[in-house]
Amino acid sequence: MQPKHNYSRLSKAVRGVLTIATASMLISQPSFAAEVDEDKDSEKIVVTGSRIERSSAQMTTPTTVIDSKTIEQSGVKNIGDLLHRMPALLDGIGSNNINDNGASGGTADISQGGLENANLRGLGVNRTLVLVNGRRHVPGSSTSSAVDLAMIPATLIERIEIITGGASAIYGADAVTGVINIILKSDFEGTLLDVSAGTTAESDGDSQNLAITWGSNFSDGKGNITLHATYSDDEEIPMSARDYANRDPGFLPNPQNVNSEDGIPDTIFAQDVRFQALSEEGLFYVPNANYQFGNTPITDLPFPTFANDPLFLPFGRVGFDTFTIDRDDGSFRPFVAGQNCGVVPCDGGDGFRTQETNTLKVPSERISFNASGRYDVNPDLRLFAEAKYGKTESAASGQASVFHDDNFGPLITIRSDNPFRPQELVTLMNDRNLDVVALAVVGLNSRSVNTRETTQFTFGGEGSFGGNYDYNFYVQHGKVEGEFLSQDLLNERYYEALDAVADANGNPVCRSGNAACVAFNPINNLASREALNYASVMLKSDSEITQTIGSFSISGDWFEAPAGTAEFAAGIDYRRETAKSNPDPLSQARDADGIGSGLVGSTTGPSREQNSFILPVKGDYDVKELYAETIIPLVMDETLIDSLELEAAVRYADQSETGADTTYKTGINWGLNSTFRTRVTYSKAVRAPNIQELFAPQQISGAFVTDPCHAGNLASRPQDPNDPHRVNCAALGLAPDFQSQAAFGTRILISEGNPELNPEEAETLTVGFVVTPNNNFSFTADYWDIEITDAITNFDPNDILRNCVSGEALNPAFCGLINRDASGQIVNMSSQAINAAKFVASGTDVEARYTWELNSGLLSLSFNGTYLDKREFFQNPDDPEDVTSLAGQVGTPRFRALINTSYSNDDFSATWSMSYIGESTFNKLALPEQYPTEFDNKVEAFTYHNLNFNYRFTDDLSVYLGIDNVTNKEPVNLPNLNSGGLLYDGIGRKYYAGVQISL
Repeated sequence: MQPKHNYSRLSKAVRGVLTIATASMLISQPSFAAEVDEDKDSEKIVVTGSRIERSSAQMTTPTTVIDSKTIEQSGVKNIGDLLHRMPALLDGIGSNNINDNGASGGTADISQGGLENANLRGLGVNRTLVLVNGRRHVPGSSTSSAVDLAMIPATLIERIEIITGGASAIYGADAVTGVINIILKSDFEGTLLDVSAGTTAESDGDSQNLAITWGSNFSDGKGNITLHATYSDDEEIPMSARDYANRDPGFLPNPQNVNSEDGIPDTIFAQDVRFQALSEEGLFYVPNANYQFGNTPITDLPFPTFANDPLFLPFGRVGFDTFTIDRDDGSFRPFVAGQNCGVVPCDGGDGFRTQETNTLKVPSERISFNASGRYDVNPDLRLFAEAKYGKTESAASGQASVFHDDNFGPLITIRSDNPFRPQELVTLMNDRNLDVVALAVVGLNSRSVNTRETTQFTFGGEGSFGGNYDYNFYVQHGKVEGEFLSQDLLNERYYEALDAVADANGNPVCRSGNAACVAFNPINNLASREALNYASVMLKSDSEITQTIGSFSISGDWFEAPAGTAEFAAGIDYRRETAKSNPDPLSQARDADGIGSGLVGSTTGPSREQNSFILPVKGDYDVKELYAETIIPLVMDETLIDSLELEAAVRYADQSETGADTTYKTGINWGLNSTFRTRVTYSKAVRAPNIQELFAPQQISGAFVTDPCHAGNLASRPQDPNDPHRVNCAALGLAPDFQSQAAFGTRILISEGNPELNPEEAETLTVGFVVTPNNNFSFTADYWDIEITDAITNFDPNDILRNCVSGEALNPAFCGLINRDASGQIVNMSSQAINAAKFVASGTDVEARYTWELNSGLLSLSFNGTYLDKREFFQNPDDPEDVTSLAGQVGTPRFRALINTSYSNDDFSATWSMSYIGESTFNKLALPEQYPTEFDNKVEAFTYHNLNFNYRFTDDLSVYLGIDNVTNKEPVNLPNLNSGGLLYDGIGRKYYAGVQISL
C-alpha cells in the first residue's frame, strides 16, 4: 500500500502554466532572523518570552522573528523546511532524514515518516516547546511530546517568534532549550488563493500545493471569521535516484598495516562498500570438487559462509564457488566480490548496498482545514474560537526485516527440483551432481505507510477590567489518531512458499501440497504478486494521543516602583494528556515462556532467545500549575542608565506521575541609552517525562553483551588495585577470577517504560547586548549556556554494564538495571529510560539587519549566525572521564549562518539566501594513523544558495518562482554523510513557481 500521488486536473494545469512563467516577485521587506522592528516598539503586545504586554525592545530574552513576507520569499510550503535552516536549530525530524544515516545525527526512522519536528540547540525535539498563538498544540504522535510542524499551514502564518533558553517558568514543562511561537493570521478579509508546483533538477520529487484563505468581518467589525484550507502533495525520491546517495563510502582495513604505530594508515578509503555475504539479486553458494563436508548440505554448515570462499579453515577452504544474477541483463554469472575485501565488506562488486532500498525523500499527501473567529461582546470582552482538522499520509522504504545471509537469517535452500532455478544453475548442479545449493539474498524490503489525523478545538475569551488589568482564558482539546502500516513477512507461510517444486504441468507449486500456498521466487526480485500477497502481511498499529487544556491568566499594573509602574502577570493552567497504542497482534505474540513467537520477520532474531515482541501501551497524566511574572522598573533617565528593569517569573507545577516542581527565571534589562542595551537572564527549566517514557509496554528481546567484571576483561584494565572496575566488581561480590558466561550467548533484554522517572532539570544563562542606532540598523549578540542534569535517556546494554562499575563507586541508577543470579551471572537487563545523563552546551548567537533606502527601491541585508563553543554529553556523570565532546564534530558544526539579501520596489522583489555550514571534524576520537594520509579527518565547509523572485502584476495578482541549492551542491562523499539529511542537502537543485490571486 502506498499513498496516493495523482495530480488533480487543476494541479496539472497550474503546473503547466507555472513552468513557463517568467521570473517575477512580489514586493516585501525582509525581517528574517531580526529583532522585531524598532518602529513598532511604541505598540505594546504580548511577545514570546513573557505574558506581560510590552514592546520588543524591553525583552530580556533573545527573540528572533520570522514574518510572513520572509516565509513567502523562502518559497517553503512546509514551515519545518524553513526552521531547519535556522542556525539555532539542529538535528530535527523532517522528510529528508527519515533514513538519515548520520548527517544530521540519525534521530529519525521510517515510523516517523510525515513528521516535522523542531530541535533547538540539537538537544532533543522533546526539549523544544512549540506554541500556536501562544498556546500549546497537541503533539504530533503518541511517542513524543513534539509538535508536528507540518500541521501548521505556512500560508496561514503571520509570524514566528523564536526564543532560545529555558522558558519553563513562563510556559511550563518542555521549554528546556526554548520556545517556538507560531502566530497565525487573524481578522483576514477577502479571499486569497495560492497555487504552486515544484520539481528537482532530476525531474523527480515533484510537489504541488494549493491554499485558499477566506475571511470576513461582520456586525460592523465586531466579529470576524477566517477559513483556510491547504492541500499539498510531495512525491517520493528513492535513495537509488541519486548515485552519490546510493553508494556507501567507508574505510576498510589497510592490508599493508602492521599496527597502530607503524607509520602506515590503518585504513584505506572505499568508494562503495558492499557486503559480500548476500546481494539484492541473489548470491548462490555452489559446492565444488574441493567441498570439505561430504553429504552435509551447504546450508547446514556450523559457521557462516561468504562470497568467494574467503575463510581458510585448518583443513583448507570450505570448497564452493559463488554466482549471482547480473543486475543489468539478468544473466547467471560468477559473483564479483570487488576490491580490498575484508571477510565481509568489499569496495564495489556485486555485494549488497545497505542504502539502496531506503528512501531519500519521504512522499507525503496533506490536507488541512483551519477556522477561527472572534466576536467583541463589549469593549471589555472578546470571545474567540478556533478549530482545525488535518490529515497526513506518508510512506517510506527501508531495509528488509529478513536477511538470508547466514548471520541475521538462514540461507535459502535451493533444491535440484526448484523450478525457479536459472537454466545455467540447473546445468551446473547436474554437472556437479548437487541436490542442494544455498542462496543468500535480501528478503522482502520493508515499506511503511503512516496516516495521522489531527483535530483541535479552542474556545476562550480576553478582555480588560478595572482600567489597568487584562485577562485571558481558554479551554482546548486536541487529538491525533495514527495508523502505521508496515510490510512484513509471515514466517511460516514465507518458508513454506520458498520450498517450491514443479507440478505435472511444470508450474511452480509449494512442496507442502497446500493449495492456498503460492510458490515464492526469491531470485532477482521476481516473486509474483500472488506469492507476495500469500507470504507477506501489512502489520497495522494504531495510536492515539489527546491533550486537554484549561487556562486563566490576568496581567496589569502592580505597584509604583522607583522608576515607573511595576507590572505583573499571573495565572493557572491545567493540562491532561493521554496516549495509547495498539500494535498488530502478530507483533504482540509471545510463547508461554515469555519469549517472542517470531511470527513475522521483524520480530524474529538470529536465535529464538532474540525474538522480540511489543505490547499495547496506555497511559495518562495531568498537571496543575500556578505561575506569576513581574517586571519592575528600577532606574530611569540617569547617567549611563536610560532604563534598568528587573524581570522575574516563577511557576509551581504538580504533575500526577512525577510530583511537584518549581521553576523560575530572573533577568536584567539595562539600557545605557537609546542605542545600546544589555540583557541577562538566568532560569531553571524542567522537562517532565512523556507518556512513552513513563508507560511504554514491556518488550523482551536478546542482546549480546560484554561483562566488564569478566576476568579476561579486567585483565585488559590497568593493573591498579584501585582501578574503579576492579573495586566496583568486587563490591558486587565478584571475585577477580570471575568467569562470566555472557560471551557464550545472548542475555535477555527487557525494554519498558519507567513510571519512577523524575523531571530532568536545566539551568540556562544568556548574556547579551543590542545595538540599534537607527531604524535601519540593528545588531545583537548573545552568549548562552545550558546544562541539563538527570536527563531522561535510554542506554545501550553494554553502556549500562560499563557505567555500573566505571565511577568512583557503584552507580545505582545503572546497576539497578542489571539482574545477576547468586553466582554473579547476568540473567537479564532492563533498557528502560532513567535519569542519569547530562548535557552541557554553550555558544554565541549573532544577528544583524541593515536596510538601505535607494532611489529605485529598498535593499536589505540580514545575518543570523550561531557559534557553538561547547557541546558535551556525559553518559555517566559519576565517571569524570566519560564525556563525549561533540562541538565541531560532523553533525554539530562550530559555526552556522543564514544570510539574506533582498531588493524590492513597488512591484518587484528578489531575495538571495545563503546557508553556511562551517568546517567540521569527521571523527574527534580518531587515532593518529586511523585514516589514509589523503584524508585530513575534516568535512569541508558548505554554502547553499537559494533565489526567489516575485512580481506583482496588479493588486490582485502576483507570480513567484525560485531555485533552492542553485549550484546543485552534492553532499560530501564520506560515510554516513553522502545521502545528506536536514543539515546537508541530499536532493540537489530544486525549482518551484507559484501564483497568488486575491479574489
